[in-house]
Amino acid sequence: MANEYRIFVANKSREYLCRHGQNILSSSIEQGVRVIKRGCLGGGCGFCKIRVEAGQYELGKVSIKALPAEERKEGFVLACKTVPLSDLVIRISGD
Repeated sequence: MANEYRIFVANKSREYLCRHGQNILSSSIEQGVRVIKRGCLGGGCGFCKIRVEAGQYELGKVSIKALPAEERKEGFVLACKTVPLSDLVIRISGD
């Protein structure tokens, strides 16, 4: 198990590190990488919706309204509730 994972934001050509057990959004904020929108930080609003294009992750409890099952199947997640289990390639929604 790695202590940290690389998060590559494909459509922004940015990369940052995420510690084991930390969510994608909080690590980007901590490192000053401001590419992901943030809202409630609790999985309820959907502002931080992104798409994971490669890698493994664990998605915590989120609002069905903010992230419907169909979008989950397509790889969409909420960054505030997603913890990487490997290096990830993500894409910011709406870009």
